[in-house]
Amino acid sequence: MTERAIVIAGFAVLLALAVGLTALAHLRRDLIAPLTEVAAAALDHRAVRIVAVLCWIWLGWHFLAR
Repeated sequence: MTERAIVIAGFAVLLALAVGLTALAHLRRDLIAPLTEVAAAALDHRAVRIVAVLCWIWLGWHFLAR
């Protein structure tokens, strides 16, 4: 198995986990909070908003600016 295939498989596993957790969050709200509620609670703090904007800028710079 090549490194590329391992990386693709890793991202596929992460995607499957994200989809599974999202489904679980919508089916059992008492067990786990949906991502929208977690993000809303986290973004109430100014420091988290600043870090989120910096991460967004970094992603844009590295993946979209060519």
